Amino acid sequence: MKTYMRIFVASLAVTLFGCDQGGPPKGQQQSAALPSVVTQAATAKEVASVLDYVGRSEASQRVEVRARVTGVLLKRPFEEGADVVANTLLFRIDPAEFEANRDSSKANVARADAAVEEAAASLKRYEVLLQKDVTSIAKFDEAKAKDATAKAELFAAQAALKKAELDLGYTMIKSPIAGRTGRAQADVGNLISPESGVLATIVQLDPVNVIFSIGEREYLNYSQTHKRHDMPKLTPRIRLANDALYEHLGKFDLIDNEVDAATGTISIRVSFPNPDGLILPGQFVNVVLTSQEPENHIVIPQASVQSNQTGPFVLVVDAQDRVEARPIKTGQRVGTEIVVAEGLDAGETIIVEGIQKVRPGAKVTAVPAKTPKPTAAKAPEGPRP
Repeated sequence: MKTYMRIFVASLAVTLFGCDQGGPPKGQQQSAALPSVVTQAATAKEVASVLDYVGRSEASQRVEVRARVTGVLLKRPFEEGADVVANTLLFRIDPAEFEANRDSSKANVARADAAVEEAAASLKRYEVLLQKDVTSIAKFDEAKAKDATAKAELFAAQAALKKAELDLGYTMIKSPIAGRTGRAQADVGNLISPESGVLATIVQLDPVNVIFSIGEREYLNYSQTHKRHDMPKLTPRIRLANDALYEHLGKFDLIDNEVDAATGTISIRVSFPNPDGLILPGQFVNVVLTSQEPENHIVIPQASVQSNQTGPFVLVVDAQDRVEARPIKTGQRVGTEIVVAEGLDAGETIIVEGIQKVRPGAKVTAVPAKTPKPTAAKAPEGPRP
């Protein structure tokens, strides 16, 4: 029995020794089990601040064409939706009646003019007779009154002639501005009048205006740091509905003089060149305001930012290669990167790849990301609403 026990103990020792010699060291097992992640240091860069607002386009000039006299529409020579220059004939009302009124008024002026000459001559005769005591003062006063009446009637006839000529001119309805015509609201043969409403609308598209609003707090913050009448030191651009940036830069045209009591906002108007008529009145656009004075900001890849119920966060790797979930406050986008307004310092290491492999508190094997080749800097895109 003792012999069998010695053999069993010896065999067990050999087995344990062999297992211990063949396996890897304990430290190497732990190192092999650590997940590998790609990391990158948060860097500070000069970034031009970008503000983004929703705006609506407006024509720089808009005219509603209406009739000023009543008559039958004789012609409509313009093409709907076409570009016209100032003084282009749009509508022609039948002028026959107005030409007759003008001719009648001319005759009345001639009659009144003759009456004035007769009254003046009569007054002169009575003035001579009165000096010779051949007539009475009453007769002289009567001649004087007739002279004044004749002059007044001549003035009234001249005014009637002027009105008749104006009415005749109103039969030719012309465009007061250069712009693009809309749909005509009257067809040839219809009786039109001032009560007919808008006959057509002309809008000037170049330049085109964009109106947007900012909060009164933003307005006060800017006003307190700049001169009162200075336009903002921002470069305006617009992003169209198809997500494309409009090629032309704008300029500030107007900051309104009152705050809307209902919304607590103040309106700002920006003017943009529109030579091709690409932007039409009434379009919704995003107004992107880029600061002309870049500032230093912490910038990290957008892919490294995650979100939970409390907001955005990143995974930071500390000096002991442990993972920490760090809440941050994000700002504008800059290409594929994003600005970190709070929560992260320059030089801190964040995980950019392999995020799904780790959890806060775990140790990792950090592999620095490859430095990309330098490329030309792109303009900030700004946040999307």
